[in-house]
Amino acid sequence: MRLIPSMDLLDGKVVRLLKGERHSAVSYPVTPEVWVARLVKAGAKRIHLVDLDAAFGGNGQGALRNFAQAWPGVRFQLGGGLRTRGAVQAVLDAGFEAVVGTLALETPAILAGLDPKRLIVALDLRNGQPAVRGWTATTARSLAEVAQPLLELGLRRALVTDVDRDGAMEGPGLKALKLVGALGFSVQASGGLRHLKDLDKAGTVPGVVGAISGKALLDGAMSPEDPAVMRAMAASEGGL
Repeated sequence: MRLIPSMDLLDGKVVRLLKGERHSAVSYPVTPEVWVARLVKAGAKRIHLVDLDAAFGGNGQGALRNFAQAWPGVRFQLGGGLRTRGAVQAVLDAGFEAVVGTLALETPAILAGLDPKRLIVALDLRNGQPAVRGWTATTARSLAEVAQPLLELGLRRALVTDVDRDGAMEGPGLKALKLVGALGFSVQASGGLRHLKDLDKAGTVPGVVGAISGKALLDGAMSPEDPAVMRAMAASEGGL
């Protein structure tokens, strides 16, 4: 199972949020380009990028679109504020291996005809309910009701965040992972990862192929240059 480094951008700065709340943003004294270059040098094979400006309704960070071309040997996936089919297609055309978002939850038919292998649905749960719009709202439907039309479209990849654990360094939300994995998705676990033991815990859940970490790497709880971390970033992720 692969460790997937994450980088969130807000106002041009590398930041981390607590439970997805903008006012909780903590910035780090490193530029996006320098941080990604360090991860790539350490052997990262997939990197998760989040455009928080776009997620919170702003214009977004257009510079992120250049990352896939700057490091062609890395599988980049981008999430944040992708609320139209055109926005999704533009990211895919820019060379990103996949897009991540909640668009499919709200209007799944809008993605019909796109390659489902390049779409990762963000099934982010707050108290067991799918959250949307930058985690500022939850759907009125159950997880199973939300998932059914996605599966019918051929989507089989999901990034699952237990919102109440995101950025809290409390360990992965295993219950949320089990709920989504049981529906037949290949899952990237996100939120709460503190160390490689948490990666192992997430890997015990059927369907989980990788786990995302931002804060633990940025804060130094896990160093990108640690040999065990390097092996985890280069590990297999079930062929996805």
